[in-house]
Amino acid sequence: MCKIRSFKANRKTGDEAAVIGCANNISFEAILLLISMKSICSKAWKNRFHILAILVVLLGITYRLFMFFQNRNLIIDEANVVRNVYERGFLGLLKPLSYEQYAAPLYVWSLELCSYVFGYSEKAMRLPALICGVGAIFIYWQLLRKVMPVNSLWLPLGLLCFAPILVKYSAEVKQYVPDAFIAVLLVSMALRFDLLSMKRRKFIFTWIAIGSIAIWASQPAVFILATVGIYYFSQAVLQKKWNLFPALFIIGLVWLAQFGVYYELILKTQINSDYLQNYHREYFLFATPSNKEEWMHNWIRIKEILNNTSGYNQYSLIMCIGLILFGYFALLRKSISLFILLSFPVFITLVAAALNQFSLIERVAIFILPFTMLAMGYGFSQLMAIRFKAVPIAPLMLTFAGLYILKYYNMNSLFRERFSFQEITAGFDYILSKNGTGKELYVDCASRDTYIYYTQIHPDKSKYTMLNGAYLFNWSDDNFPEVSSKVSTPRSFFIFTGGGSESRDKHVNQIKENLTQTDYFEFAICYVFTFQKK
Repeated sequence: MCKIRSFKANRKTGDEAAVIGCANNISFEAILLLISMKSICSKAWKNRFHILAILVVLLGITYRLFMFFQNRNLIIDEANVVRNVYERGFLGLLKPLSYEQYAAPLYVWSLELCSYVFGYSEKAMRLPALICGVGAIFIYWQLLRKVMPVNSLWLPLGLLCFAPILVKYSAEVKQYVPDAFIAVLLVSMALRFDLLSMKRRKFIFTWIAIGSIAIWASQPAVFILATVGIYYFSQAVLQKKWNLFPALFIIGLVWLAQFGVYYELILKTQINSDYLQNYHREYFLFATPSNKEEWMHNWIRIKEILNNTSGYNQYSLIMCIGLILFGYFALLRKSISLFILLSFPVFITLVAAALNQFSLIERVAIFILPFTMLAMGYGFSQLMAIRFKAVPIAPLMLTFAGLYILKYYNMNSLFRERFSFQEITAGFDYILSKNGTGKELYVDCASRDTYIYYTQIHPDKSKYTMLNGAYLFNWSDDNFPEVSSKVSTPRSFFIFTGGGSESRDKHVNQIKENLTQTDYFEFAICYVFTFQKK
């Protein structure tokens, strides 16, 4: 039998790619360390922290460009988003999406626009996510400069730039990184547009426009807008500026009306979807946990957010928890309003999850990571500001701790090998190399949507013309025994991508009851089994 193996992405559960790079020989950490030591030991080098931040940003952008230009195959959810764009126009995308996909209209409009300009290739469809992924870095950099000392912002900036989950979804046809970009942009704008000094009319129209765009561009933007509203109200109350309440009320009313329209047009159908509720049930929180299992469930969900904030080992987790708690405490002491603005995106999201209104599945909750990273970084900056007379080398120790986190929390593996995941076209090429045809091909339900994309939508679809007409299994049936018993061709190919190894093994064993396996191909979570009649 032919068996071909390649690099596979590490996975945590199911088919969620937990892309964790653990490079031990890259020199960037050494550069960070040298600059950081210089930062501590020398007061003469005035621009040292700016140089450090620039290096972090450049590496973060490089990661995203490497992931983008590696141009891996679309996976099932990406293919289904593109199918919606391909089958509808701009007006059609104002309706709930098909194929169990959920995204804000302005995001899918950006895909529609890219399709007009660049076509339906992988890069064209991933371009909005890449732009938002890079843009978020610069917006976040500016946000950090407003809330913490320049000598400490390299840590939260590095967390955002290096986060594997943020790098991965910056090159994927999904709305998760655009959600994070909009969340960071809204908070940054809240700090920029001062309620107390800005002209009233300009303030009202500015935030009506910003909020309206955000609601239609990002589903979780409503959590950030609620945070912004509470932030401004707290400022008015603390300054006893009661005359500012009408302006805030007008803005909030317009936002609420916009969200009401959006809810009726799109969200209502999605929230009431049995598929959505069943799929995400395990990713809600228990509002009032009553036993050990429920407490443990809540901890696991929150732990996943913390792991995506700072890394995937126990030492990073411990440092993350400690720094976040200290950061929130320090923010609360400094400014109640600032504490609200930088912490409530997380708190409101957790409350929504406890009310079963929002899923904490890792990719969906990406938009709160910049704020957990910021809290962690703020805690780090406050510790660095303390004068440790008893332990003079404490700042150096803290710097080493921050570098330790970044060293094992990056995508350095992209410099050594291609990131591949569910490469269905490798299976197609293998079948074509055996002179296979669509009449001989049977496509698993987890592969049918990518099969449709690459044979009917992709710019190079003519390459796979010979594979048209394959039998496509549905999610609603499990008829592998029946189908395999009725195979009419002497040879047949069954292709699997995604769906999990347990499901694949079950179906292959069912096929073997009627057919004899003669060959096997495997490449980056794409499996092709060749059978012949007994």
